[in-house]
Amino acid sequence: MYKGKDSHGIMGKNGEINFGKLNRQIDNAITADKRYWTENDAKIRAVSNKVSSYDEFCDIVKASHLKPLEKGDRISDMKAFTQPWNSLARHDHSETSSSGVAMASTSAISSISHFTRAWRCCKSSRERYDLLVIKLSSCTIERIFRTEIGGGVLGDIISVLAEEFQEEHADAIVTLLMTLSRCGRFTLSLQFLSDGERDRLRRLLDDLHDNTPEVGQLKQLYES
Repeated sequence: MYKGKDSHGIMGKNGEINFGKLNRQIDNAITADKRYWTENDAKIRAVSNKVSSYDEFCDIVKASHLKPLEKGDRISDMKAFTQPWNSLARHDHSETSSSGVAMASTSAISSISHFTRAWRCCKSSRERYDLLVIKLSSCTIERIFRTEIGGGVLGDIISVLAEEFQEEHADAIVTLLMTLSRCGRFTLSLQFLSDGERDRLRRLLDDLHDNTPEVGQLKQLYES
């Protein structure tokens, strides 16, 4: 029987070691250690890649624990799925501006967090469409999502483009979609689109094909 000081709370009332509690503490310590080194590697990688802002640095570290799907994994087998990393998801209205026009100048949008704030400031789907297609350049979009574009974010962007599609912007939308396809984790994010988002994607690609015949390469990227 152990009679030393129980500094870790693993002793039972009878003085015996509670091995179940001990194992849980060891597992928690191992998990914490793994997370520390994973985040540390992400920090080193972010510095090596010369990220454009501290916000982008934080985004990389926060996403470091995410793992890509294995070859045999199938998204369709999941009956219910939520996208916890969707930074564009609904938030409390107090976080949004009282006017969509009040959002920061697009020249100041240089990271995912900046884009998220501007997106939330938009009061309608049309304002978000204008932000994507008219106000932000493809170079800016690529810089914002260079590290990764989350599944929820990609789905929201596709939905807005499909719902507000205008023929005169067909070429700009093709350029935008091509740019997104070069962003980090694009293939993984594509797999996490919901059924409704996939339907809107097909409708958008059909609309683009009717107005921009050279959209074949885009269909290969998004329908593969």
